[in-house]
Amino acid sequence: MSFIDNLATLNISIDTADSQPIYQQLTQQIRQLLLDQRLTPGEKLPSSRKLAQLLSISRTSTLNAYNQLIAEGMLISEPAVGVFVCTQKTSAGKSTAANKPALLRDNINPGTSREDKVAVFDAGPDVNQFPFSRWAGSLKRVWRNPDPALLRDFPLGGYLPLRESVARYIKAVRDVECHPQQVIITAGSRDAVALIASAASLAGEKVALEDPCYPPLRHGLSALGAKLKYSSVDSQGMLLPESKVRLAWITAARQYPLGVTMSTQRRLDWLEYARQHQCWIVEDDFDSEFHYSKLPLTPLFNLSARLYQSDQQSLILAGSFSKIFFKTLRIGYLVVPETLIDTFVSAQRQLGNLASVPIQPALADFIGDRRFAGHLRRMRRCYQQRRDFLQQLLHEKLAHKLDTQLPSGGMHLLAKLKSGVFTGDDCALERQLASRGVSAIALSNHYVDRGEQGLLLGYSGAPEKHLELGVRRLQEVLG
Repeated sequence: MSFIDNLATLNISIDTADSQPIYQQLTQQIRQLLLDQRLTPGEKLPSSRKLAQLLSISRTSTLNAYNQLIAEGMLISEPAVGVFVCTQKTSAGKSTAANKPALLRDNINPGTSREDKVAVFDAGPDVNQFPFSRWAGSLKRVWRNPDPALLRDFPLGGYLPLRESVARYIKAVRDVECHPQQVIITAGSRDAVALIASAASLAGEKVALEDPCYPPLRHGLSALGAKLKYSSVDSQGMLLPESKVRLAWITAARQYPLGVTMSTQRRLDWLEYARQHQCWIVEDDFDSEFHYSKLPLTPLFNLSARLYQSDQQSLILAGSFSKIFFKTLRIGYLVVPETLIDTFVSAQRQLGNLASVPIQPALADFIGDRRFAGHLRRMRRCYQQRRDFLQQLLHEKLAHKLDTQLPSGGMHLLAKLKSGVFTGDDCALERQLASRGVSAIALSNHYVDRGEQGLLLGYSGAPEKHLELGVRRLQEVLG
């Protein structure tokens, strides 16, 4: 099975509780991958047995799905060889959104341990389930006989094999078409902000941010001299600014911290605004790998390329590996238009803050391994289970105190305080929980002025026993 085939299965999610038969869910989702051209003509698909193993379903279901698509002329089967994507173009059709994948038990690796201080509501990656032995193998392979180029010069833009791996990766999981040279490797989110600010000459310029937004982003851009303008977020996503801005920073797939997905119409409105005002857009795709109930919408980067090819120079896609690996990895990437490659490489040369050179070739080796897709699938299932477990706990224990909605993806759940349930504000609640050893983040801290009251409760990095402890402590404080 090819690298792309393996990663493409990340976008297939099966809901065993759905009334729709599993083989029909699978048929519809493979059909959509074909229509979206994420599976290309002539490409070999996983065998029915392998696909059943990857998705934790019966082989009968995968056989039925393949047979249906073969009958429709979308796939062809060659005896003793395999199943392939038909080389003829398929006609457009409808498909339903993917639903919840199967659950995965918490599986703490033996020989690993957390810090003594328990992060009860941890929204980071679960490092106890990271395949460190494979990571060590990647480090050993690339440095046993290192690329001589790495020993002579710092690779501006990033180590080319890593840029190539990232380009394949984002094509597979987000359907983003780009050349490896368009991928700029960064030393984490702060470096990405500084690099964009330098390339776009943001000092003294107006920059539109979501309100609420990620506080370090606000502080970072302000420190770099940008004049911040805030746009509220409604049910369709970030509102357009009333005046011209130089750059807008948008979380379209899942707004942080509210979890709102930007509507298609609002996306189109933003692209038209950018075209009219020569505004740069940064699309922060910070944790789109972790989607549970439906596929994330097409990135703005893709829409821009299709609708305004001559204006794509204004749109940048930002991503990070810290949500998949571990927080201290500090390697991310930007996908920039071809017209801006030299601008970003020049800015990186001036700033001199390159991502770790020893880590880059190991990361290229690691994500190029087909087992990387398996790790992502396991973590997605694990995080979905924890999300569901936390939501059920809050519904059973604190439904009269908190308003919660099941997020379609991500690594935290938003719990809004109902009126009159707590004498102080959410910042006071955060402090009281901290005094009991519970880490929860006040929602209002993400607003410029006093905003909605609530808590961000992480679940991705917390096993069920920690989530239970956190909910008990929350009950004690709320009374």
